[in-house]
Amino acid sequence: MYSEIKEVRELVDDEWRDAVESIAMKEEDFEVGNYRFICQDEIDKIQQDELSWEPYLLGCFTDWFLAGILNLEIDVIQELQKADAYEALGKMVLSMDKLEELQQEYVSCDGYGHHFSHYDGSEEELGNYYVFRVN
Repeated sequence: MYSEIKEVRELVDDEWRDAVESIAMKEEDFEVGNYRFICQDEIDKIQQDELSWEPYLLGCFTDWFLAGILNLEIDVIQELQKADAYEALGKMVLSMDKLEELQQEYVSCDGYGHHFSHYDGSEEELGNYYVFRVN
């Protein structure tokens, strides 16, 4: 696995050594260079935590997706979004305890890359870690 880390694009010698050390120390979530490494065992919890701080963002998911999660008619979601009630929709997700379901459906539709890789939306698997370019 360590040789695979070295192959991650743009990591220089010191950076890949830092990545190897962090993995050996079983760090769950760390950044080295322009890359974020997240342990596969913790990624869902980390993503849920990050999403929980963004009710506005939760309300910005597409209407059909939110309708399925919230068990509401799609036209209700559409009207709320037309009224710019994105934060209210996000708060509904949180108050109805639907965050875990939303996160799981989000990942099944789009993977992890779109959320964690602000650079290009890609994700790579490296042993027990996902690797995302963040810059």
